[in-house]
Amino acid sequence: MSEKPKPNKSILSYFQPSSQQTPSSQRSSRLSSIHGSSPPAPSSPLSYKATPVARRVAPLEIGASDDDASDGGFSDDSLEDLSALLGRGRPKPASSAAPFDTPRAKRTAAVPFVSPAKGALKHKFDLKALAKDARLDNALNASSLKAKASADAAGPPSPTRGESFDLAFADIVKEKSGQDAHKVIRAVQRAEPIQSQSRYCFFDRDYKVPPSSPVPKLASPWTLLTQGNSAARERNLTSGVPQSILAKNGGLPDSLFEWILNELCTERSSLIRREYCHIVHGCPDQVERLLTLERLEELFLRLGASDDIKFRDSEIPLSRLTNEPYQDRDWSNLESFLTLLSMISGHLSAASAIYASQTLLLMSTDKLLIYNIDLLTVYEDAIESLVNAIPSSSWDSFCGDACSILQATIRVQNIRVNALQCLSIRNNRTHDVRRRLAISFLFDDPSLGRQHSEDVFTVRHAIERLEKDDFNITPQTDFAELKAMVTILDIAVDDGTPPELSSLEDEEQFNQDIDELATKLREIWRKINDAGMKITRTEAKSVVEWVQQRLSNTVRTRRKLKKSIFDLPGHEDLASLPKQQEYMAKFFQKIPKPNGEK
Repeated sequence: MSEKPKPNKSILSYFQPSSQQTPSSQRSSRLSSIHGSSPPAPSSPLSYKATPVARRVAPLEIGASDDDASDGGFSDDSLEDLSALLGRGRPKPASSAAPFDTPRAKRTAAVPFVSPAKGALKHKFDLKALAKDARLDNALNASSLKAKASADAAGPPSPTRGESFDLAFADIVKEKSGQDAHKVIRAVQRAEPIQSQSRYCFFDRDYKVPPSSPVPKLASPWTLLTQGNSAARERNLTSGVPQSILAKNGGLPDSLFEWILNELCTERSSLIRREYCHIVHGCPDQVERLLTLERLEELFLRLGASDDIKFRDSEIPLSRLTNEPYQDRDWSNLESFLTLLSMISGHLSAASAIYASQTLLLMSTDKLLIYNIDLLTVYEDAIESLVNAIPSSSWDSFCGDACSILQATIRVQNIRVNALQCLSIRNNRTHDVRRRLAISFLFDDPSLGRQHSEDVFTVRHAIERLEKDDFNITPQTDFAELKAMVTILDIAVDDGTPPELSSLEDEEQFNQDIDELATKLREIWRKINDAGMKITRTEAKSVVEWVQQRLSNTVRTRRKLKKSIFDLPGHEDLASLPKQQEYMAKFFQKIPKPNGEK
């Protein structure tokens, strides 16, 4: 068969692409012709084909549509690709340029330079850092297991540090919010050896509350105080009936009086203890007759005092404690007993008042009172009332015996000074016995306590005492003892007993002695090296400086004159000083103007 001739086509058909477009490409070409095509060219007999424009790829996800985009520039991958760590790059994507796109120009427009590091991908985690942390954790675990095994093999742990270190470390932790606390611990451990402080315990550390005493068999009116439980006795005491019966009869049966004293040491109800104190105070005759030295000793032992109070002529053994011996102990019964002593001090016999005062002085050497402010307040009231009840004729012998007892039982100045710090200076009697004890401790002579302080001590004696060996600073110096010695010296000096103000020569000599004493203390202060977190040395140095400043600023009769660079040493004329001051006052006095001048 003869083939049919092909119809003639336009020559422009040869310039069209041979492949047919897909429906999606036709749709995108129509969109591009709407939005990105240039304006139509002038009409021409030939059909015009516009140059294709580069297609814009629509984003696969909306920006900021989830939380991953807010990670500060991190990529979608949390970890770095393993191929990048192994040195192999990811395969580059094939070029997606259309075969008939307009070729790029050889010369491009100048654009700002972008650092390649800025566009680098950031990952949330780094495999190298994670591996390093894992190795570090394994090493720490192995080290802790090794340390625990060595600690178990070594036996019981070493004693903890003293209270001064605990206070200093607590201050550092509060100030620095615990930052670098382990470094501070290591620094202090290198600077000062671990040591426990000696302490005297007046009370038994293993004390247990004794059982109640047997109830005495009494007649009907007094059964309100003995029968029933604590709640029933509280109701009876609150009603006031027992107090009315006591006021009517003028006293209690002796058995009931003794039972109330025993119950006061063990009763838990504060209301009952307070009413018992008032009832005992209302029986002055029985207080003087029944509260003897032996009975007071029994009451102290019932409150938990150790058996050492029975021996007052031999040294009491001290304890080296690493923790608080009276942890969580209730002292309310002791407070009530001290309150009773202050109430009945005027009814006690002279011997009982002296014994109670000496026992309280011995109790004050225990740091218990310094650590418990409520107990210290009650103690001050009790000791003041008791020493005021001692007759004046027995006062010197009481002070001498108190000095002898404290020096015989306790030989360490660091513990003796506690008794001085618990005595108040607001009362004349306690102030006097405080200074007498300090003078006897300073010179280690109990006989000095039997004489007035002004007769046996002067500032010159204190200067000579500082020249002894126990005030020299050496590598073997016990700075806790030095701190106590300087405190005792300060209490012994007191006001210095200044001379009469009418004698200028005596006043000048007194001030010179005070200056010499302050200078010697300043030399001791310079010799103490407390560098390197030495807590004990720092405390001793601060006490020395405080005493030196007190002497210079308060004990002198007048302030020390400042030296002028124009004053020649040895040429001061103090006798003519008032005359010169009067002359200068007249010189600077304002001259009144005559009445005629304005």
